[in-house]
Amino acid sequence: MKPVPRRHGKSLHDTSLLSLAWPVSVTMAVGISQPLLDSWFLSRLSDAAAAGVGAMVPVFAASMILLNTFGQAGASIAGQYLGAGNHRKAHATWALLLGLLTGMGVVVGALLTVFAGPVCRAMGLDGEILDHGEIFLRVLGTGMVGRALWSGTLNILASLGMTRWNLWAALVVVGVNTLLNLLFLGYGGILPSMGTYGVALATTLSWAVVSFLLLGVLARKVGWLPSWKDAILGWRHQRLPMARIGIPSAIEPISYQFFLVVIGSQVVRLGEIPLTARVFAANLANIPVIFSYGAGFAAQIMVAHLVGGRKFDQADRQLRKALLWGGVLTALASLTVAVTATWTLGLFTQSREILALGATLLWIDLILQPAKCGNIALTFCLRSSGDSRFPAVVGTSLMWSLGMGACMGMAFGFGWGVVGIWGGMALDEWVRSLVNWKRWSGGRWRTKGVAVRGNQQSSAED
Repeated sequence: MKPVPRRHGKSLHDTSLLSLAWPVSVTMAVGISQPLLDSWFLSRLSDAAAAGVGAMVPVFAASMILLNTFGQAGASIAGQYLGAGNHRKAHATWALLLGLLTGMGVVVGALLTVFAGPVCRAMGLDGEILDHGEIFLRVLGTGMVGRALWSGTLNILASLGMTRWNLWAALVVVGVNTLLNLLFLGYGGILPSMGTYGVALATTLSWAVVSFLLLGVLARKVGWLPSWKDAILGWRHQRLPMARIGIPSAIEPISYQFFLVVIGSQVVRLGEIPLTARVFAANLANIPVIFSYGAGFAAQIMVAHLVGGRKFDQADRQLRKALLWGGVLTALASLTVAVTATWTLGLFTQSREILALGATLLWIDLILQPAKCGNIALTFCLRSSGDSRFPAVVGTSLMWSLGMGACMGMAFGFGWGVVGIWGGMALDEWVRSLVNWKRWSGGRWRTKGVAVRGNQQSSAED
């Protein structure tokens, strides 16, 4: 088996945080365009098609987060072993990760396919909107294995610091998805229009294409492909660390998605104008998150390697760098979004009430986003160091107690409406960020890493 190459001939310990972060940030920006493209194509069919599929976004997002968080957990464990110089255990972790994600893709896909109808009806859909949502969810379920493999291969490459492949993969997916959408919707007259089924099929096929391409990258650029030997070794020795880190890692982000669903249901009570203003403002508020996620993901990769190499002080410095420049870029992006809010919101609506309310929400978002950036970086780094249970338990508890209480109290108790809900979310982000910072500063994460624990055990299995 070929040895795992050092990135550009250097140890990942010597790689700059920015060189890892910028491809991730651009990748997220490109990735946002895929659902927007699907929405645009669906809107060409009918408003009912766009509404039915749009209503399934929370369900789809929860499925993606489940796969991605387990992928990141595997990348963090592998990164620790690479940092410790134990390539064999890294290979075993990669093989286990791909096996687990494939199994999860099968299970999640089957559930989406079988229960597409009940899920759509539980979300309140009926009539033509229900039909479109059910078709889309069923077809996506059949392609979930491809999405799982995409997540696994990307996170393996990320554990090596090869984050630029994230960007190339996202570009391939968007390109293939766009071409197939045009083909399956009858543009050019090659095929008859397949409607919502065609749009969903284009998405699932784009996942399959990029997953096979990335497996080829692993074989040619890294010199590794999964083997039964690696898979057996991974199952014997890495399944418990994977569960210890992966399961708690999935709890907090999935809980946050359901938190947003509940918040959204409460905004509906406030009327059409607040609901519409929140939807448009939330779309624009995703722009600063691009920088937060890039900084946090890059720090996660670095921290995993440095913890594996027992370079704890360097890991601490990398996190602080991510918090500093990630926070600055996020704040600047938030300020730009707030200053230009009236113009950008005007691309969606001409209602003066919606424009004014949406602009107010985006000014409040300027307060929220730096805390969100800190939350992302701290949570990612706590997970990658092995201390995943704390943000899962404490973060989720605070979200549903303090966060939900603040949102409901400000919105309905004080009568501030959707402005109060956004203010409550800002308070929630700041409190959770400060609590996570206290946990990191306490240093417990220095004893949680799988490679750190492994150094205290016999290496006879190697």
